[in-house]
Amino acid sequence: MSHSRTQKSLADRPWQDRLFSSALCIGSRIVFVPLCLCGFLSLVLTSLADFTKTEWQFSKPVEAATSNDGYLRVSVDGEVYRHAQRSLADLRLVDDLGKEVPYSIYAQRESTAQESYEPKIFNRAVLPGAYSTLTLDLEQETESNTLVLITSSRNFKRRVEIAGSNDRKQWFVLKADGCIFDFSGDQKIHLTTIKYPDSKYRYLRVKVWNGKEEPLTIEGASLSRVKITPARRAVRGVRLHSREEDAKLKAAICVLDLSYENLPADFLMIDTPEENFSRMVEIQGGNDLKTWESSQQGDLYRFRTDKYSVEKKTLRFQEMRCRYLKLLIYNHDDPPLKLASFEVQSVEEDLVCRAQPDRSYSLYYGNPQAHAPRYDFERLKNYLSLETIPRVGVGAETENGSFRPSGPKRPWTERKPVLFWSVLVLMVFGLGTYIVRLMMKVKAA
Repeated sequence: MSHSRTQKSLADRPWQDRLFSSALCIGSRIVFVPLCLCGFLSLVLTSLADFTKTEWQFSKPVEAATSNDGYLRVSVDGEVYRHAQRSLADLRLVDDLGKEVPYSIYAQRESTAQESYEPKIFNRAVLPGAYSTLTLDLEQETESNTLVLITSSRNFKRRVEIAGSNDRKQWFVLKADGCIFDFSGDQKIHLTTIKYPDSKYRYLRVKVWNGKEEPLTIEGASLSRVKITPARRAVRGVRLHSREEDAKLKAAICVLDLSYENLPADFLMIDTPEENFSRMVEIQGGNDLKTWESSQQGDLYRFRTDKYSVEKKTLRFQEMRCRYLKLLIYNHDDPPLKLASFEVQSVEEDLVCRAQPDRSYSLYYGNPQAHAPRYDFERLKNYLSLETIPRVGVGAETENGSFRPSGPKRPWTERKPVLFWSVLVLMVFGLGTYIVRLMMKVKAA
């Protein structure tokens, strides 16, 4: 019934409208099939880009190792970072038969899980010449390991004692030597977070020892349970490449050399014999001593007086992949710091794969045109106990004698012109044939 009404409505239209509507409907089908064919061929040609040895410039043998379940973790060293793509997209594991082996990149990065609580606060009191105290009620036995005191007081340092109880009769000291402080000078430093061992109590009693100082104004407190899974880290070799004092910036400019291009780095320690200082440090990364990027900032300080004894000599920053780190240590009107040593770290990266005991393997890299592979192994990795898999290294770097550098790959329409023009001619011929036949039917009607 509905089809008949459609035919009748079309018949009532002028023949030009009927021609256009029919051509549009049927012509779209004619065009759709060749277009699907083009897309399918493009996908197939891309996915069939198998590993070709002549396109990879470098390789390293994978050290032999035995594994009960057949899985291995292959470490990545500085030479691989230097000659591979920055993203490591061109890494390929190949066995001695020339077969590509699926893998997944594994980096055990630090992860933090946190549950926060807002306890009820009661029993606020001050014992003059001794301490301020308050009691926190979580209303039930709750796991916690971190306390944050909220205070508007400035320029102080206090020892803090934390005790736990479930009945408010018997108290167990969890932390006797906690420390909070505030330094509100040109650069503000404020720390009122205290870590203590994992515990499970309903009540926590907090004592802030004031001694002869004015009691702190404590507006509130929060508790949380923080679970940190540490990263598996590697210490990178580093040397001081250069240092100069910039009078205009009022800063010391230090350049650190990590020896290899594209080496990851996200942690810096600066050791100095100086005391009672606070400096802002700007960190930049680069591979060629000319172009610098990823500017990030952090603070270093050390105070050792009768009132203060705190320090911070490490900086964590967003990961950079570079050979050189440029540090701008802003001294302002203070004399430059004496710097004793540097330490740079990053998260270790491994290739996780399944290996056969009777096969030997090589790691290939150094193909700027390669795309990151996609293996089913990427999902399988999530079901493995990665920390228990044996870790092996790689041997000496070898340059591939059969390597043939290639420029950027042209689109398949340029690499397969016959196929492209054949499909295009088929589309034009099919559409043209149908339009002619349709016009003849319209005139006959």
